[in-house]
Amino acid sequence: MSTHRQSAGAWIPPSTPYAPLEVPASPFAALESLPRAQCETLRVLPAAERRLYVPHFVEVFQWSALHAHLPLRLAPLPDVPAWPGRRCRSYYQWLPPEATLTAQDWAGLDDFDLILRLFDFSAWRPLFAQRLRSHLGPPPFDPLSIGLGILLARAKQWSWPQLAQELRSAERGQGYCRRLGIQLDDIPSEATFRDVAQATPEEVFRQCEQSLVTAFLAYQLIPDHSTFPDESAARGVSIALDSQLVYARSRMRCHHQNAQCFKPRAIRTCAAQAADHTGCDCTSEACRAHCRYATARDPEATYVYYAGSNQPRADDDEASAPHNTTKGKHYFGYKSKAFNVVDDRLFTLWPLSGPFVTANRNDHLQTLSGFADLRARYPQLQIGEVLGDAGEGYDDILRYVYQDLHALRTIEIRHHQLDQEAAACLQRGYDGDGIPLCPHGYRLRGNGHNYTTRQTKWVCHQRCLLHPQPDVHPQPPDIRPACPWRTPEHSLGMTVTVGLTLPDGSLRLARDHDITGPTWERRHGRQSYAESRNAVQTRLGLKRTPWFGLANAAKASLLGDILTLLATVARFVREASRAAPRMT
Repeated sequence: MSTHRQSAGAWIPPSTPYAPLEVPASPFAALESLPRAQCETLRVLPAAERRLYVPHFVEVFQWSALHAHLPLRLAPLPDVPAWPGRRCRSYYQWLPPEATLTAQDWAGLDDFDLILRLFDFSAWRPLFAQRLRSHLGPPPFDPLSIGLGILLARAKQWSWPQLAQELRSAERGQGYCRRLGIQLDDIPSEATFRDVAQATPEEVFRQCEQSLVTAFLAYQLIPDHSTFPDESAARGVSIALDSQLVYARSRMRCHHQNAQCFKPRAIRTCAAQAADHTGCDCTSEACRAHCRYATARDPEATYVYYAGSNQPRADDDEASAPHNTTKGKHYFGYKSKAFNVVDDRLFTLWPLSGPFVTANRNDHLQTLSGFADLRARYPQLQIGEVLGDAGEGYDDILRYVYQDLHALRTIEIRHHQLDQEAAACLQRGYDGDGIPLCPHGYRLRGNGHNYTTRQTKWVCHQRCLLHPQPDVHPQPPDIRPACPWRTPEHSLGMTVTVGLTLPDGSLRLARDHDITGPTWERRHGRQSYAESRNAVQTRLGLKRTPWFGLANAAKASLLGDILTLLATVARFVREASRAAPRMT
């Protein structure tokens, strides 16, 4: 490339001093949840159709109304070096979009086209510029132009050669280059995008997500309070936990691969041989740098067999358990955890990326560190409820949710074999679902949760007067001990209070609602929103990571969650704009 072209470019002025993003009059503040009765009526409809019944949804998100509020700005972050100002070969600037869009215009706009029209990404320039070691020398490309090009490639599932080719295409390339600030006669090569993606630390992409989420909170796109129907707005948001197993880019050669496979041959050991398999002696020349059966480009990838359930097994060994279930799958790669904000107003979720680790790491081991990072990045986000499957039902997590977050524990119960033994349940005073029992074996009924004291009351209502046989461990009436609560003075009968633990001090089955009741069903049913995040990542081509290595796979997963956040807003704008003519 010529020296003249390298020295040309545009001056990008310095970024302004840090100031928190303030949105004094967000149009999205008008959004509110539907009443519970209406939610129950509409639950048979797809989410896109239910949103049209949400008060102010169409009038807020339709293009003709939202256009006046554009661009939607992203939040700058403190403690990030400011952009000092520099001449660059490209210059991203938000360009005002069309005031009106026809049906033909909508047909020609994909989600990424719409994203570039809705959002001003200028706040990301200091983030992507952190990889530049010096601001001297020939003009580089605008770090933000390259960063958005990487995001475009992930959105379209393009390889680096395909990205460079598409930017040069006469059909769509000119439009993308114009909005990315790239000159048509100076388009970055595929190597530029690839090298920047690999050289940019994972933390930079996490900062991009943090900037985006902080802006969404300021705009009230992501709620900062409970949106559960008919619940007080003084309570915090619901966070649904979920993990996704991600296939490595490399294909597995040996499911015993571990760090030992990459050590010097003199001290290398073989886990396969230790497990009485053939394994490898590592005596050939092919094993000089590492075992020839190891995946050199995915050295951190590990094997796990997922049986299709997070309930514990007797051996509690996920990797070595018998592979005899039709639901089970073999995975070689990594595990991505997300902390999803449940939005009952819009029947959707807002994914917040959590730890990204090797596949054989148990889900619950990433939960506490993930919450610590989440609270550090978003201190303004009050958490009022945590939803999760049985993989999160460990004592340290239940205690943290109750004592540190002061949140509801809507986490599926992790069962134990004693839960099936009636005598053991009667002795400890509660059944296998954590429901307190009276000494005779009758189940108590939930009498409501006190959100101030964070305690749940259980009462028996003297059920023994109407039901001759107990629910657990039936006994002949003539050998049952006398009941001191079967008197007119005790109209509610026996009462039990459950707070952090059940009466015997146990945490495992302690919950804040009756898990067999309708309230639990409505609350825990929203866990399906978290699972939809996995479906979106799959649609973005991220079920098998497109890049080699754990660090690069983590970046791809982060880009997937960033795109999900952005595309969710774009989808709402498209839905509302299409529905507006029918609703006038």
